[in-house]
Amino acid sequence: MIKLVPVVTEKALADRDLGRFHFWVSPKVTKKQAAASFFQFFGHQPLKVTSQIRLGKVKTDWRKRQKYYQSNRKKVIITLPKGTKLELLTPPKKS
Repeated sequence: MIKLVPVVTEKALADRDLGRFHFWVSPKVTKKQAAASFFQFFGHQPLKVTSQIRLGKVKTDWRKRQKYYQSNRKKVIITLPKGTKLELLTPPKKS
């Protein structure tokens, strides 16, 4: 089973209302593997799976005066039918 790590940003939380869920996965994961892992974990068949590769940045450690490279990351956006709700990162309700 592939590790799906939810993305917690304002855009990802806003897209959740539209039925799109964002996850970080390993850069070697394919769309079919991500869809199968999502179905196995949540029990919902995705309508559409899109992926984006985020290139790693070059950073500088100013104490050592050396550059280091952050690794590449892959984000998978899984679209479900409208009206499908997942209990994933639901914010607490204010009383």
